[in-house]
Amino acid sequence: MVKFIGILLTGILTSFFFFPFEFTFLPGVNVKMMLAVLGLVFAAFELIKRKCFLIPLELLLLAAFAVSVSLISLISITLNQTPDNTYASYIISFAVWLSAAFAVCSFIRIVHRRIDVQLVLDYLVAVCFFQCVISLVIDHNLSLARWVNSTFEFGQQVTIDTERLYGIGALLDVAGARYSAVLVGLAFYLSEVTGSLNTGRRIFYILAFGAISVIGNMMARTTLVGMIIGLVFIVVGIVFRPSQPGQEGGKTHQVLTWVVILTIGVIVSIVLYDTNSQARKLFRFGFEGFFSLAEEGRWEVSSNEKLKTMVVFPETLHTWILGDGYFENSRYDPNYLGTATDMGYYMGTDVGYLRFIFYFGVPGLLCMMAVIIGSAIVCLRHFPRERWLFLMALLVGLTVWLKVSTDIFCFFALFLSAAALQEEDPEEALQNA
Repeated sequence: MVKFIGILLTGILTSFFFFPFEFTFLPGVNVKMMLAVLGLVFAAFELIKRKCFLIPLELLLLAAFAVSVSLISLISITLNQTPDNTYASYIISFAVWLSAAFAVCSFIRIVHRRIDVQLVLDYLVAVCFFQCVISLVIDHNLSLARWVNSTFEFGQQVTIDTERLYGIGALLDVAGARYSAVLVGLAFYLSEVTGSLNTGRRIFYILAFGAISVIGNMMARTTLVGMIIGLVFIVVGIVFRPSQPGQEGGKTHQVLTWVVILTIGVIVSIVLYDTNSQARKLFRFGFEGFFSLAEEGRWEVSSNEKLKTMVVFPETLHTWILGDGYFENSRYDPNYLGTATDMGYYMGTDVGYLRFIFYFGVPGLLCMMAVIIGSAIVCLRHFPRERWLFLMALLVGLTVWLKVSTDIFCFFALFLSAAALQEEDPEEALQNA
């Protein structure tokens, strides 16, 4: 019973971390910030216990990249004389994410007396699965929706206005990018590269992969990035992985499990689509491209068509090198002398790569990329068995920037923290906690 409560509490804290929000009765205090403070306490105890106050060189290098992002932001907004300091405090955001992740991983290690990649992923899967389920409940239960909106604040008004699904802290492309990272994590284990899944866990992973893919796309079609990358990896793993007779994770057993679950899922989806108007609306939004391909013979998604109009490149060398100092819409700056757009973003583009370039030039973009790429490299160095997991997550992060500017450092931060906590024996860690 005690362990169950510990697992439940850790799951809640993981959700607070991965999909942060503010309580309406504590405005300005994000739950991620609370976890970050707790993370500093855990880190202090860890350093004292180990009698070592040295920060790993690889972490210092990542922090240096984050500092570079902040410095280049300050240079850009200073030279361009703009008030947009969106990424000037990136190093603080970096530190908060890392400290909050350390708190979550510390709880995981205390509850389970160990910590590894699959255990951390299990919590992320459970959290994403919960967010998908609760988003449907909120959509169908007005009383719950009112309670959520009166208790939590995470920018959900835009989803309410556009009639989009949202969870508790999970919404739009931010949720889509994080769902995608978790989906490729699931795909890594479902491909049976390690051959470590028993039947129960495989079934849960397949169900979770399907639910997060379907409902996640209904929330944000960015989820499609992780779904496609994950499915390709699973198919390649099943086709090219040598059969291992006698093993529970054998190829035939795995394929049959997929076929049965997918068949049931398709039947349920068809019934819901035919009998429930709200479900039909959600399906058509989430998989608009597939419906367009089936009905009109061409792949067409409204958001992608809009995105095509947002491909606007800088026209001056100054912008390529230093940016224009605007990440948000310049119309909010009373001193802006150019032509401001009403599309919500500077230069009317929401393409992540272009927004970074317009804000602080190519050097700033490269530093942003260095943080994400460097984090992935550190993770795969500490967890070489799961290297494909982190490479796919990196691919997700770099691909998502083609559409939006949100990054998935928070995903890597958990595994950076797990690597730090794995450096000593977990049993000893529990006894000294």
